[in-house]
Amino acid sequence: MKIFITRIIPSIGIELLKKKGFEVFVYKQDKPIPRKDFIEAIKNCDAVISLLTDKIDKEVIDKMKSCKVIANYAVGYNNIDIEYARSNGTVVTNTPDVLTDSTADLTMALVLACSRRITEAEKFIRDKKFVGWKPQLLLGMELRNKYFGILGAGRIGTEVAMRARAFGCKILYYSNSTNKFLETKLNAKKLSLSSILKKSDILSIHLPLNTKTYHLLNESQMGFSESGLQSQKTWH
Repeated sequence: MKIFITRIIPSIGIELLKKKGFEVFVYKQDKPIPRKDFIEAIKNCDAVISLLTDKIDKEVIDKMKSCKVIANYAVGYNNIDIEYARSNGTVVTNTPDVLTDSTADLTMALVLACSRRITEAEKFIRDKKFVGWKPQLLLGMELRNKYFGILGAGRIGTEVAMRARAFGCKILYYSNSTNKFLETKLNAKKLSLSSILKKSDILSIHLPLNTKTYHLLNESQMGFSESGLQSQKTWH
């Protein structure tokens, strides 16, 4: 069985496939594979390990004469025409829930960087502007007792809430369904979209992109005008 991988991935995965007896072919350049090269490479392969950068539409699927498995190296799969693959008898897989903790960690890293002005302070020092401590120099904002709003209280939103609560934040959330865990364990409050935008000091967005969430927020809601950001909120 021949497997084509569209990008260089950690060697442990490639070696595992080889130990299972598969012939593995990897696109050697560490950049998205050109479409024409992709189509040529998959003609005689039985399976493809793809990335989000690989658009696998009807044209590509039709060229997969032998391929019956598309394994997307990602949680998302909007790069693949799922319905057409299914009608063609091709199985599509992804890697669900492997990035939940990583995304939540990085979310809090960005919140801290903004609220504590970390990037700004680092540049200030590298530019040799620091000459000594001043009472109001790059104070930033403490997280304790701030209202931390979460749009989308799914797996990632829940993990972000847990981290924010550890910093002493008060958790607010907007979601189609009630998150009993957040309400019971973290004393979180479920609010309407307009209410959470008004009350949150920090807003973290973890909604899926679909027809219902597309353009859910606009400049006016986020506190923007022609003169720039009007509020002191931290948006992430």
